[in-house]
Amino acid sequence: MKMMTVGLCLAGLLCYAAILLSIPMRTKKLRQNAGRQYLALKQTSSAKWIAIVVFAAAIICVLPLRDMGLFVNAVLIGTALIATEIAAREGANRGMAGVYKDAIVLGAQTVYFVNIEALPTLAYENDPENTGNYKTTLSIVQRDGNEATLIFADEEDRANAVQTILDLVPRLRPR
Repeated sequence: MKMMTVGLCLAGLLCYAAILLSIPMRTKKLRQNAGRQYLALKQTSSAKWIAIVVFAAAIICVLPLRDMGLFVNAVLIGTALIATEIAAREGANRGMAGVYKDAIVLGAQTVYFVNIEALPTLAYENDPENTGNYKTTLSIVQRDGNEATLIFADEEDRANAVQTILDLVPRLRPR
């Protein structure tokens, strides 16, 4: 059983390394696909993703010392790899928060304008009955039916981003 745990941890570490090594390639691809930057946005997090990566590695490395059974070990390694993947997305986007010619990048999210169906929060944000929870968020309905919510650092950042998006993609203006 111990050899199975060590083998599982080694496989987990290989996957972990592959995820981390993909960060520069993801950043390069994003820079190519997003186009020219029109508006820089405030970066929300800088070191959080690094802490997640470190703790994920610690989880994988500690498992051979305390064998909790094959199933629990597999679940813990899988959880660490999922956390690493999420952190790698944020790491690839670090320093790139902004509105670009073809996309908006904020935190770990990148939304390409061709995939946006609508910006529903714009239709009701000036409604007097609205509680005002739109002031730092922007909901985006994508063509595939998924919804993304971008959370901005402040109201000014959101307002500038919305105006820039509407200037670049006029079809998204509320009717």
